[in-house]
Amino acid sequence: MEEFKIYSVSDAYIDYLRQYEPNVYSNKVGNRTHTRKYVGTVIEINGYKYFVPMSSPKESDYQVAGAEKVVKKSIVPIIRMTEKNNGKKELKGTLRLSHMIPVPETELALYDLENEADDNYKALVQSEAIFIRKNIAKIRNNATLIYKQKQMNDTTAGYVKSALDYMHLEELCSKYIAESPTNRVGGSDSNIGRVRKH
Repeated sequence: MEEFKIYSVSDAYIDYLRQYEPNVYSNKVGNRTHTRKYVGTVIEINGYKYFVPMSSPKESDYQVAGAEKVVKKSIVPIIRMTEKNNGKKELKGTLRLSHMIPVPETELALYDLENEADDNYKALVQSEAIFIRKNIAKIRNNATLIYKQKQMNDTTAGYVKSALDYMHLEELCSKYIAESPTNRVGGSDSNIGRVRKH
């Protein structure tokens, strides 16, 4: 498994975590576009593979500057993935570090971009993948920082309070691995794709 590639997470594992941590993003089993799940990238922290979910742009990702609406700068918990188009920054999506989760390798599936039937979505994910490769250091630094801040319960930064409880999630991840049959794989459903509802 390679860091900073595009992955999806099995329904079974997401459902398991949400029993104990309901703020973990849902795979939206009953509300998918063409049965696709949301996708994200993966980074290793504290010996765990952390899945960082990607999210569609929201109004809160923009600010008004004069007569124009411009993309806000990235902050520690949210990295805004942009691309220059005719000299102007265009927001493609966000990486939600505040909602990253540790995932067993068996529950991760590499996103099959080449076989994506939706050309618009394929182009979008390709742009995001390029942004991720160009900004590996920033993503790693921000992820490590928010992880440490949460670990130390450093609430001087307001975003720490709303970040997921990574320590508890690591306990749940380890328990899931320990209780899983050795032949459990990341479920055939994890190869399907994405939904962006977050």
